[in-house]
Amino acid sequence: MPLTGALVIFELLVMVLSISLHDCAQAWMANRLGDPTARMMGRMTMNPAKHFDLFGMAIWPLIYIFRSPLILGWGKPVPMTPRNFRNPSRDEMIATLAGPGAQLLAAVVALIVLIVLRHVNADANASLGTAVALGFRNLGVSTEGLPAIFPLILFLYFCILMNLLLFVFNLVPLPFLDGGKILMHYLPYNAAQTYQSIGLYLMFAFMFLGFTLIMIVFAPLMGIFQQLLFSL
Repeated sequence: MPLTGALVIFELLVMVLSISLHDCAQAWMANRLGDPTARMMGRMTMNPAKHFDLFGMAIWPLIYIFRSPLILGWGKPVPMTPRNFRNPSRDEMIATLAGPGAQLLAAVVALIVLIVLRHVNADANASLGTAVALGFRNLGVSTEGLPAIFPLILFLYFCILMNLLLFVFNLVPLPFLDGGKILMHYLPYNAAQTYQSIGLYLMFAFMFLGFTLIMIVFAPLMGIFQQLLFSL
């Protein structure tokens, strides 16, 4: 139980930072494209308090975290005022995609740092397998005599795991996620209104079926990163 608790804390920390990165990136990109709304509301920051959503950052993750090694979460919607953009439809989509784009970039950076550490630090290389096992909550792996660098290795591996998971999650085409916001730009007006109006029902359906759909994309993507991690 102490090990599970430590992993839960580690994972929640990385999740909160990943969500903050997502929201900060959207606010930053929107500001660059001419809409200062999110910046003026204090959202262009990595401070989790500015992005905190009670259900998305606390209740939902805590419901699942002791049942699954993989958890999902989200922050408050990043406010955007489309009329402030030079090209409203295009720029709003670019600003929206900046969130998942930043999470994919964070996963790539964490991967590169882990690969470098694996080659320059024997302890990092030796303990990487343990980090992978613990990342997926395999508590049967030995944790005796782990090197001082291990918390960093585990943190970086969780950065890959969590950012890739949230990258896929945010691109799911549901009205309250980035993928849904992008889809709305391509739907006819009446279809878009109908789609938005059933958002609550879609969210409940996602609670029961969504994780399976996410794994269809996440599992092979994570497999590619895993292969690169151990082969480069």
